[in-house]
Amino acid sequence: MDAADLKELHPSTCPQRTKVIENGISYAISLEGQKTGFYADQRENRMFLSTISHGQRVLDVCCYSGGFALNAAKGGAMSITGVDTSLPALELARENIALNNLDPEKTSFLREDANVFMKGALSRNDSWDIVILDPPKLAPSRKVLQSASGMYRNLNSLAMKITRRGGLLMTCSCSGAMTQSGTFLRTLQGAASMAERKITVLRQSGAGCDHPIDPSYPEGAYLSNILLRVL
Repeated sequence: MDAADLKELHPSTCPQRTKVIENGISYAISLEGQKTGFYADQRENRMFLSTISHGQRVLDVCCYSGGFALNAAKGGAMSITGVDTSLPALELARENIALNNLDPEKTSFLREDANVFMKGALSRNDSWDIVILDPPKLAPSRKVLQSASGMYRNLNSLAMKITRRGGLLMTCSCSGAMTQSGTFLRTLQGAASMAERKITVLRQSGAGCDHPIDPSYPEGAYLSNILLRVL
């Protein structure tokens, strides 16, 4: 991330909006929003997405402020749809489209629950060439891992159903308990069975290289980003 445009912050004069640049894309972020206001750990995964998006219909589920959507747009996607329940996040996403002089006709952001949106798309027989699913942390601890696995399975099953056959699903988990348990791939296979789809793993990744893992703190390996071919 290029911090050259990051304004100097003082507690008494904290601005509502601050601009950062990542992968050549400008983002307006709010430090009053979720966590730090921007999820820099997905930087390399967003850049990768931009390299495979040309001419594709792209759906970004749980899009927050549009990080994946903007990279898809920069990569030449034919159309991009972003879905999130947070109105402030969607306002940021729309600001970011204008900030980067991207075509607003190609990109739309909708306020809707991920499950509701995907079920609606399924009922309309709508599908996308590339689907990104990056939900919030569903398993904050190992105690809830079993129930969270069910939520991950259901979300991914819907995402697979609305990915065109032969298309790509980039699915993520930021739950350390899920990543460290080593059960995410097994959960995805369960989702594929539910969806009556066959999946193959094309790429596995985690946080960017500026998130090093201390062997004495394995909990630092929290992010899973897996690219699937869905058949």
